[in-house]
Order: sequence, then structure tokens, then C-alpha cells
Amino acid sequence: MNSRNIKRALLASALWLAAANTVAAQTHATGFNIPSQDLGEALTKLAHMSGRNILFTPQMVQGARSSTVRNAASFDMAIHGMLSGTGLVEVVSGGTVVIQRPHRAVLVKAALVSPAPAKSAATSEAPPAVDAIAEVTVTARKSRERISDVPIALTAISGADLTRNDHRRIEDLSTLVPSTNFVITNGHQSSFSIRGLGTNPGNDGLEGSAGVFLDGVFLGRPGMAATDLIDVDQIEVLRGPQGTLFGKNTTAGAINITTAEPSFAFSGRAQATYGSDNLQQYQGTISGPLAGDVLAGRLTAYSTSRDGVVRNVTTGKDVAGIGRKGVRGQLLYKPNDAFSLRLIGEYHREQQSTGAVLTLNSLGVTPTVLQTKLNAVGAVLKADPEGETTYIGAHDQTGTRQTAFSAEANWRLGEFLVTSLTAYRRWHYASDSDTDATAADVLNGGYKINHNQLSQELRVKFPRMGDVDAVAGLYYFQQKLHVQAITQYGADAAAWLSGIPNGLLPTYAQYSPALAGLLLYNNTQWDLYSTPETHSYAAFGQATWHVTPRWNITAGLRETYEKKQETVWRDTPRSLLNGQTVTALVSQKVAPFQVSTDKTSPSFVLSTDYHATPSLMYFASVSRGEKAGGVNTSLPATGQTTDSLIVKPETATSYEAGLRGEFFQRRLRFSVDAFYTHVSDYQATYIATVNGNVAQLLTNVGSVRTQGVEGELTAVPFTGLTLTATGSFNDATYAAYKNGPCPAGSTVSVCDLTGRPVAGAPRWIANASARYEHNVTDRLTGYGVAEYSFRSHYYGYLDDSPYSRTGGYGLLNLRAGLRAADGRWDFSVWGRNVTDKHYVANYLSYGSLLPGVYVPFFGEFASYGATLRAQF
Repeated sequence: MNSRNIKRALLASALWLAAANTVAAQTHATGFNIPSQDLGEALTKLAHMSGRNILFTPQMVQGARSSTVRNAASFDMAIHGMLSGTGLVEVVSGGTVVIQRPHRAVLVKAALVSPAPAKSAATSEAPPAVDAIAEVTVTARKSRERISDVPIALTAISGADLTRNDHRRIEDLSTLVPSTNFVITNGHQSSFSIRGLGTNPGNDGLEGSAGVFLDGVFLGRPGMAATDLIDVDQIEVLRGPQGTLFGKNTTAGAINITTAEPSFAFSGRAQATYGSDNLQQYQGTISGPLAGDVLAGRLTAYSTSRDGVVRNVTTGKDVAGIGRKGVRGQLLYKPNDAFSLRLIGEYHREQQSTGAVLTLNSLGVTPTVLQTKLNAVGAVLKADPEGETTYIGAHDQTGTRQTAFSAEANWRLGEFLVTSLTAYRRWHYASDSDTDATAADVLNGGYKINHNQLSQELRVKFPRMGDVDAVAGLYYFQQKLHVQAITQYGADAAAWLSGIPNGLLPTYAQYSPALAGLLLYNNTQWDLYSTPETHSYAAFGQATWHVTPRWNITAGLRETYEKKQETVWRDTPRSLLNGQTVTALVSQKVAPFQVSTDKTSPSFVLSTDYHATPSLMYFASVSRGEKAGGVNTSLPATGQTTDSLIVKPETATSYEAGLRGEFFQRRLRFSVDAFYTHVSDYQATYIATVNGNVAQLLTNVGSVRTQGVEGELTAVPFTGLTLTATGSFNDATYAAYKNGPCPAGSTVSVCDLTGRPVAGAPRWIANASARYEHNVTDRLTGYGVAEYSFRSHYYGYLDDSPYSRTGGYGLLNLRAGLRAADGRWDFSVWGRNVTDKHYVANYLSYGSLLPGVYVPFFGEFASYGATLRAQF
């Protein structure tokens, strides 16, 4: 399918939807009509009108009002419309409809509204226990389903769980989900790895292998997710290729984040946190009707700040501080049960100071080549293995700003559900860093990046056709960037590069044209520009055949055409002293040149699942996903053509099998799966010196193989105690990588890494938590939470250098608190990383600029604080 045909199909679909919506607005069949009222009364009335069993707790619906139901043609349309804006969802369990909050692992004490005859025990699932784990609903297959019916390895985490345990950032998911390693050093250096795949930080020529989706919208850069997790309804982490329904750049998996919708019942909540190093965090949300039961709004804002935690010995200041703030506004328009429109606008801003420290080769002995450079500028390179001090200069700032808008429209045209999702996002990043990592004035670098993306998805969920359910759609994605890579050579640059002291260099330069040329570098700025651009078109479809009431087969296919292109150029270097062009360096100017690549590629999934009992499912699948090729946003190396900047597509084929079940009247829930994934032309990022400039380059690893086992467990052994555990074993290796980079200190430039572990992939991951709560009085509940997360050793940089080996640590978080029994307020004290483990989350290497040196970025140190929450 070429891009022209897909464009025509998108246009035709849009016109058809517009016409269909006009007809739907003019035609109303008689059906369920229930005015807005007390939600419990509305559910009771619907149960009697429909003859269906509806299960809900009086406490859950207390104070809530239903949305008006007008001429709903079916029970499903009626109950979905009735619950719209209440924050509740309906789940079918056996023959009963259960009303609940999305994925809240709390105890359920429910009352049954049962006007219809109950089904016999031989054909229906046993009812849940009085104290049971709540049902989990997910949208992993673009429709709401019980997680126990979805044949995918996935983890779902509710917003309530995130809030209760104070998980503020997306990287906190690493402590909750098996086979994941999420690292955000700053908005540009972000890495999301699933099953050892996806570690591609800091390059603007391609996206990551683990796609991030916010309210259904693909985020073109992982750094777009580097904000506070505010007002989240649920996060689903899907492991393995997800290209059929989620599209390109999901060869490792997908992270699907959904935020809470506006409600038609007035509500609000606020939170304030104070902690170590002057941590201050404030969040607030208010929601309610704006025009009766037709229009509702929601407004959420947050602000987070913390002082620096790393001492800069050179400047005498504390660095590695953070400052984040943002706001999200929403409107939900629902004139009838056949149509809804959700509008979302948001703004986020983050500013932080970096505090990189150094780990040296040869067990702390500075390499000879590097020592010569240090002597030439009179500098000392010091390492702090605890990460508490740094010796960099004053350049240590990074910042991001982003704005976004999305519009999701849903039409119910008879039994068809049609969805249109339109989104625009603008992201800006700026940085100013001390690249040489010493107090000397040698080299500073940074970026100014403007990223704009536009996406459109049209999707149709078909009614049951005999024994078949199906969904199909069209997708378009456009991405445009303007990247300015800045290199500033300071007053000590020529001495550093040559190894000749500043006092002698002018004399030697009189007899050496090469040294004279280096002197021209001092106090100059070199700007390299690139404009990567992406256009992607896709058509997809997936169907499930219900072979028997217990056995299902699912097949899906997606065809994607994508084109990437860019223009690259370099201006004549400018003087840092007066801003004028340095005429003597005009030969360093590079005229604009263009690079492009395109390809049409399929993704598919074939899976089967079998329900041995209503509470036990076995599943197996084979899936294939492809990540588009990329282009390096740099100049080609000396002697290379522009074709060397092109990176080939990455293709992943995965096989997995597993089971998921619930036992003891839903007091125990578990899942386990085994997987094998082969990736051809795996894309990875490394840092090298190209034509005198430090550049982050893309490369293809010949192939990668990952295989392992994952498991999850939730248990309620007795009232008040909830236990969870997740774990994974992942053997991720380079199956073929003969032309790999060499570790610092090697005497050769190319190394065979075949059979070596994949960087950023811990072999063992284990997470566990325990939560106990007990009613202190009729109006007061006390609780305590403990969380522990362990990662085995892994390599933090692509070359598998022993000096980038990290991991082998465990983190312990604790929390204790009191809350009102009606949930109106909650106060807790907490500690994160209470054992004060100092660990490295990520490594970088600057190659020949800092020979023999790896730059580590440390994870969060121990912190303590208190949080107060209130809601109404």
C-alpha cells in the first residue's frame, strides 16, 4: 500500500465519518432512557429494565450521579453512557456486570442487584470472595477487556496505586514491572528498555524500540514522557512486539498511559509533599459539569522542585537540582449516548542542573593519553565513586518545554464504534554541558531541538459477526525536527587537543601549521544543523475468532510505509568573544546536503488462548514488529559518503507462551510467560568523535537474541494485607556483532561482541511489595507499605566495558500513614531508597575526547518526607 492510496483512504474515511455522524444525530431509535440521578438508583433501574445482574458496592456509588441515558439502543450503550464521567467502568464476569474502579487492588464488599434469574453453577463462574482482588480492565487490544481475557504479556498499574505509593515518574515503573529498565538522565538522554531491547538514548534520527503512548497518542521522543505522572487513570506495559495495533517503534513493547477523564459529578483532590533536600511537590485536580450533563471539564496542575544533591567543588554550588511544572485541561462533550468528544490540552516545563562524575579506566589510574591533556591545561580529573561531588565547570543546565493538544471523538453508529484521534505535540529541548568534565575551559556542548509532530488515527470496532470480533483502522504520523548541535571550544581547547601546555603552544605554532590551525579553535563555537523529518502511513486490522466458548484465535496485520529525510549543514565557526565569523576557519563550513530512506514493512500477530476454567487461561503467540530505519544527525566520518548516515530498519520476531489465572475466590491472581525474541539489525546509539566533534551515532548491531521467563503475583492472604511480586529472567545477548565498538583501553578499534550481553539488560529483576491496612477506629484507617526492587549486574554502555558495569543493587521504599475511612484525607510519612544505596543508572563515553573514561549518571539517593492528600 503506497502513501497516496493511504492518504485517499484517510480522506474518504473522514468524509464518511462526518456524513455518518450527521445521520446519527438526526436518527434516534427508541431504547433505554434514564435521566441523570443517584448512580445507585440509576443502576437499579437499568437492571430491572434490562433483566441483567449488576454488581456494585454502595460505598463506590455513594454521592455519585449518573450521566443521562437517551435512546440507548442496547444495554452496553446504556450502561457505558450511564457511567461516563463517574470514574467507574463495567466489567462482565460470568453473566454478571460488575461495576468498579479501573484496576484498584483493594478489597471488594459488594451488593448484587439481581432482577434476572441467576445462571446455574454449571455454566457460570463462582462468585468472588467477600474480600477479593478487584477485577482488572485493560485496553491493550483497543477495546476494554478483562486482563484475564487478553493473551498478551502485560502489566497494568492503576493511578490509585501510583498515588498511594508516591510513584511520581515514569522511571519508577522499573520497580513495578518485570523485564523493564527505564532511565531518564534528562529530557534528551532517555532510555526505555523492555526485555533488554530499546536502549537508544539521545539520538534525534530515530525513535525508541519501546513506544510510549499518552491517551492513545504516540510520543515521538521518550523524553516527552519525562514529566510528573499526574492524574493518571492507568498504565499498561505490554511486553513483546506490538506493531499490529500500536504501530511502528514497538518492537520491544509499548507503554500505554491513560489519564482520568472529566466527570459529570463535581469532585476535586489536592496533594502536598515536602521531603529531603527541600523537595516540594504540589498537585491539584478539579472536575465537574460545565453545562448540565452534556459538557464536563477537568483541570490538573502540578509543581515539583528540589535543591541540588551533588556538590560542585569547582563552583561551590549544589547541582543535580530539578524544577518541573505543568498543567492539563480537558473537556468532555457528550450530547447523547451515540457520540462523545474529548479535548485535551497540556503544557509541561522542566529545568535541571546535571552533576556527572567520572569513573576512570585502570581502577582509577588516569590513562597516559588523558594525563598528558590534563597536564597541558593544568587540570585535575577526579572521581567520586559515591556520586556526591563533581568537578565540572559552570555549564550544567538542561531544560524542556512541551505543549500538546488532542481530540478523540467516538461515534456509536448502530453496533459499530468509530474512533477518530487527532493530536499535535511540540517539544523543545535546550542544554549547556561541560563536555570535558574538568574545571579547565576546554569544551562545552549542548543542543537546541524543536520537535513538532502531528498524528491522525481512524479506527472502527465492528460488532460481533457470528463468532468473530474485529477492529480495523488507518494511521498517519508526521514528525519534523530542527536540531542545532553546539560545540564550544574554550580558551584551553588547543592545549587539550594537542597535549602541549598553553605557555608553549604559541611558540610551537610558529613552526607547525597544524598547531597554528588548532589555536584558531580557541574561543569558537561550531554549530551543526540537521532537520530530520518523518512521514508514516499505515493500515491495520485484527480479528478474534471465538472457536468455542473457551478457545479463541486472534490474527492481526499492519502495513506501514515510512519515509525519513533530513538536511545537514555546518556554518562557519563563530568567535565566542565577539560573535563574528572566524574567517580563517571558513574551510570548516559544510554546505547543506540531504539524506533520505524509505520502506514499506508489515507487522503481524497470531495468537491463541484457551480458558481451561473461567479463571484460568493459557495462551501462545508469534508476533513480528519492525522499527523504521533512521538517519544520523551528523556529518559523515572522513572518507565516508552520506549513505553511511543511514541506519537500516530493526525487525523483531517473538514467540511466547503463558498462563494467567485467579484462585481462591479471587484472593490470588498470577501470570507467567516464557518468551524468545530474535532481532535483526538491532539499532543502538554510541558516542564517537567525528571530524573533531563529539557526536551520538546510530548503528546496526548484526542481531540480538533475548529469551527468558516473567511472572507476576498478587495475593490477599487475609483482610487488610495485599502482597505483590514480579520477577523476570532475561538472557539478552548479541547473536552477531562482529564490528562492535571496543572498550576504553583497547589496542584495536573494532571488537567482536558476538555472544556478549546486551547493554542495559539486567539478567535478573525482582520486585516485591506488601501493604497492610487496618481500621484504627470507625473513622480512621492506618496503613503501611514496603517495596523492594532488585537488579542484577549489567553493562551500562554499548561496548560492554567492565568499567561500565552496574546493577547488582536493591532499593527499599517504605511508607506509613493514616487516612479517613471515607477517603477525604490521607497523611503519610515515607522514605525512598532508605538504605541509601548509591548506584549508577546510566553510562556515557566520550571516546577520544576523554580517552579511558566513562561518565556515570547516578540514581536517586536516599530521601525522606511527608505527604498530605485531600479530596472531595
